[in-house]
Amino acid sequence: MEQGLKKRIRRVAFTAALFCATGAIYALCVILIGRGIPCIFHEVTGLRCPGCGITRFATEMIKLNFSSALNSNYAAPFIVLFIAWTFIYTSAVYIRTGRLRVSAGNTAAEIIFLVFLIIWTIGRNVAGI
Repeated sequence: MEQGLKKRIRRVAFTAALFCATGAIYALCVILIGRGIPCIFHEVTGLRCPGCGITRFATEMIKLNFSSALNSNYAAPFIVLFIAWTFIYTSAVYIRTGRLRVSAGNTAAEIIFLVFLIIWTIGRNVAGI
């Protein structure tokens, strides 16, 4: 295996580990303290953004309380999967080519996901979800 490839694999592994560790530490702090970072969008507008409830979703998932997690933000599983897919796709391209382009790999999928988030945001605020 070429040296550059090994270096790129290590960078991706380090980035993934750092992201997971940061998330775990934040979730632990939220569980212990009972408060997370407030949503700036919600604080300014009084409306819920597409990500409002993601912290509760994550902490409830850690506690294995799946129904409560889903009730925190019904779109959270899709958001998490999209972020994971984007990271995996971007990492695979970076490892293979050495070029870093943050993308889910398919512009149509990214546009569809963006439209989904807009519809979700409007729907959750109109319906009070």
